[in-house]
Amino acid sequence: MNELSSGLYFAPTGIAHLTHTNTDLVRAAAHGRTQLRVTTAAQLNGHPHLGTVTTILAVFALTARMADDLNMPATIIFDSLENAPAEHLTIHGRHYTRTVQDLIDHGHLDAHERTSGFRRLLTWASARSTIAWQERPYAVYQELLPVRTCLHAIAQRQDEFAPLLAPADGRIRVRPRCPRCHLVDKDAHDLTMSAGDREVLLDSVCPHHGPYRETIPIHGTSGWYDANTPVRSVQKVALLAAERDHYDACSISMDGPDWGGAWFSHVIAPALALLDIPAHDWPISLFTPMVLDRTGGKLSKSLYVKYGREYADLPPAFLDLDLLLDAYGEEALEALWQETTRWAAEPRRLHRCYTVDHLTTLLRPSHLGVPA
Repeated sequence: MNELSSGLYFAPTGIAHLTHTNTDLVRAAAHGRTQLRVTTAAQLNGHPHLGTVTTILAVFALTARMADDLNMPATIIFDSLENAPAEHLTIHGRHYTRTVQDLIDHGHLDAHERTSGFRRLLTWASARSTIAWQERPYAVYQELLPVRTCLHAIAQRQDEFAPLLAPADGRIRVRPRCPRCHLVDKDAHDLTMSAGDREVLLDSVCPHHGPYRETIPIHGTSGWYDANTPVRSVQKVALLAAERDHYDACSISMDGPDWGGAWFSHVIAPALALLDIPAHDWPISLFTPMVLDRTGGKLSKSLYVKYGREYADLPPAFLDLDLLLDAYGEEALEALWQETTRWAAEPRRLHRCYTVDHLTTLLRPSHLGVPA
């Protein structure tokens, strides 16, 4: 399919000038390693919508292409973030939350409803690409030694990390939860974080039950804490850097493009330097195309739910994977898979954005063998 017949034009942007194939982006880091280990993540905040679906399919398509080009086995690690906020409360003018997992544990949310869409999608993509995947819950992730070692470094050097992780107010958002009611102070107003010899001490105050302390041992698995996106992102790249040697792997992070650009240059790269991780040990960071709404912004499920067709005139099926599959079957995933494999094959198709109108054209009922 050439540019004219596809109805799209592909400007050879920046990195596309440098690479013959997208595999060139990881070739040097993969040299001498025995496997590819790709990590991606999503909050368990409901059923995947069209943007999330295409991102995950693109992760599998890129991984499959690179594994084939390099003749290396590959595994995708899906970090399922059950620490995502599910309940929001304002108490004395401050913002508190409870997590998805807390509400599941107390019977207020259904675990299957929160995870089934993601697992259905990941299972389909794994079978279609022949790339294996593993799920890693946040509860497991925050226990890992490299993740806690990174937390300890942040606690020891808060003055250095605060300008990167909290440039607006200097308040690093590491969040313990009240041991009695599991409320989390989202903005960490009352947090005091300190580093002991082999532990991090998190002191906070519950609006209902008063002061409490969470102890996070570096070499243990007890204790629990939430971390906001900047902290979690820095911990993730520290973990992937450590996994290079642990698994003899080329460690790759693949996410949506909102975590590239300024985010990488202002948060991730300076933090890796502060952690004294040599550049040759940095994990590879790759970004899938962004799905844009009609204003040029990132397609937002929350805005669609809030404003409906005033925001985006889309069928409800495009905002919920289960509804999409109920309406169009797996032919819808196959249509998107064919598109994302083209992204994986050509740098000029990968390093750009796509409008929601382009994707909905791919999913027209007539194209799927379904009467309009």
